[in-house]
Amino acid sequence: DMFYRFAVPNWHLVRFKPPLDCSENSNWRVELRSMDVAPTSEENAAFAIFCLLLVQAIFKYNLNFYIPISKNDENVARGHKLDSILKEKFWFRKCFDQDSPDEYVELTIEEILNGKEEINFVGLLQIIKRFCKEEYGVDIEEEWNEYQKDPKNTKISEFGMNMKYLEILNDRAKGKKPTVARWIRDFVKRHPKY
Repeated sequence: DMFYRFAVPNWHLVRFKPPLDCSENSNWRVELRSMDVAPTSEENAAFAIFCLLLVQAIFKYNLNFYIPISKNDENVARGHKLDSILKEKFWFRKCFDQDSPDEYVELTIEEILNGKEEINFVGLLQIIKRFCKEEYGVDIEEEWNEYQKDPKNTKISEFGMNMKYLEILNDRAKGKKPTVARWIRDFVKRHPKY
């Protein structure tokens, strides 16, 4: 009970679940609560696939995404602002290696996803693409680009199709497509009965 009182206010998008019993085979579980239900199944799939592939990459490469709780709290406050996906910067760990120094940088969501060359920061999508190539032998970006050129005559693997969903997130981070919140606000503003 005390653990939950501490954990819930501090980690808004992650829940740590203690072992159900004290046996040797019982482990702590981590639950990602990274989204509300999106309006379309395609958007839900985008978030689910992103989380699944990123978690698999974290396990494979033993990545470290720890940041201090105070910086996480700042990120949550910034994330609540209007159009924060495009206008705000968020604290993020500069290097994900387990033995890397604790350095944090402020990055836009687009930089977190795609990286920032000037500071040698590798984005999350690059990690996912590398993971798919090494683990499944599929260059998902190359397959997706070929498929987009000629969808009727190009075969694409199941993993190659994942790029379609990752592009949904990438387009939002770049401002090419509105977030769900922006879409709803615009819909209400334009509605004749408003």
